[in-house]
Amino acid sequence: MSHTELSTVVGEFRELDLIFKSGSDLDVVERGYARKLVHAISTQNEVLECEALKGLGDLYLHKAKMNKHKAEYFHKACSMYMELLRYYTSIEEKQVVQHRIRYAEKCTKLVHDQEVLKACVTNTGNTILAVSTTLHEVKKKSKFKGYGTMPLVQGYTNSLVKAIVEGNKRLEIESLKSLGDVYLEKGRVGKDETAFSKSAGLYRAALDRCEDSDGRETLRHRIKYAEKVKEQERKVRKCLSFSTI
Repeated sequence: MSHTELSTVVGEFRELDLIFKSGSDLDVVERGYARKLVHAISTQNEVLECEALKGLGDLYLHKAKMNKHKAEYFHKACSMYMELLRYYTSIEEKQVVQHRIRYAEKCTKLVHDQEVLKACVTNTGNTILAVSTTLHEVKKKSKFKGYGTMPLVQGYTNSLVKAIVEGNKRLEIESLKSLGDVYLEKGRVGKDETAFSKSAGLYRAALDRCEDSDGRETLRHRIKYAEKVKEQERKVRKCLSFSTI
């Protein structure tokens, strides 16, 4: 990772980091970091993704130190730090993650046990039915929060973060797929090329995490469809621009 690349990413978080340090609106900060995480995943920007994960981890640790729902936020923080190990390969980087977790344990006097958390998810929330129910509830609740795509995007973003915290791969894949569907529809309705690109990026991220052959085939089809519709919209705009000359 180059110094310039890291400086660019850090700059993207400056406003959120300032709000975090001020302690004025932690919910706004949490939503902001989560949006950055989705953007990073959709564009395969690993540097940005790591910074978003660290930001969420630090935010959850801060909430844990406030002694409100301490255990819940402590485990959320440690799960975000552990997710960094997907990208950190050097001994130094891995030591940074371990240091963050030890610091969290020292601050809260709690002990992180990732295996226990994963076992709980495997027994409860990782089934097809459980994941479908979770995402159905997201869709249902979003209808009461207003029109447009933002309530759905926020709901599926929350379910993605929840999946990372719990180590629930099925929920993570389905949340990414659902976000891809929302951006695909946004692109079709608004003739928005950026939304098509984001949709395809989210499908690719889901495909990277998916081990089921049927699921992988479905995701490949969605990627091709998103790219096809994006290309069609581009041709239409090109024709329209020529017709006005």
